[in-house]
Amino acid sequence: MAEAYFKKVFKGYDTKQVDDFIVGLSDAYSAKERGFTEQAHVARNEIERLNGEIASLRAEAESAAKEHAAELSEKQKEYDALCAEVGEKMVVADKRAADIVHNAEREAELIKRQAQTEAENEARMIKQNAAREAEQLISETERRCEELTKAAEEFRRKQEEIHRSVYETERQFGDALNKLRDGIGNN
Repeated sequence: MAEAYFKKVFKGYDTKQVDDFIVGLSDAYSAKERGFTEQAHVARNEIERLNGEIASLRAEAESAAKEHAAELSEKQKEYDALCAEVGEKMVVADKRAADIVHNAEREAELIKRQAQTEAENEARMIKQNAAREAEQLISETERRCEELTKAAEEFRRKQEEIHRSVYETERQFGDALNKLRDGIGNN
């Protein structure tokens, strides 16, 4: 805040100038206070919005995990059905002849291993995709939280600067009032 000089009049300083100066200081202080209040409100709204986004992303991740679990369950049922089918073929083959049974068992074992390998590969891929998506969501959320934290720290730093500025202004104002009182008391 700039220093103020007042014109001396009979019995002290010009009271109108002093009053105008005090009103100006008060208006400047009020304007800064309103500005910081608005910035705090905007920051709070952004925090609430990001918290909502985080909750939404977590819900999406949980939903995706449940969907993948359902797909895995369906594949397990298909595998079980395939095993049952192979078992039925083995019973029929046993009734026909020993060598047909032998060929059917080999074929069934091969089908079983293939189905199991495919089911395991598909389950592994589904699990990896879900884990990758969850990591991406978590990483993005953490990045956004860090940005928000930095913004909050910047806001706090500015708020501290304002408080220091206000304190300095109040101190200067007090010094000016004391000088004014001293000037009035000496006349």
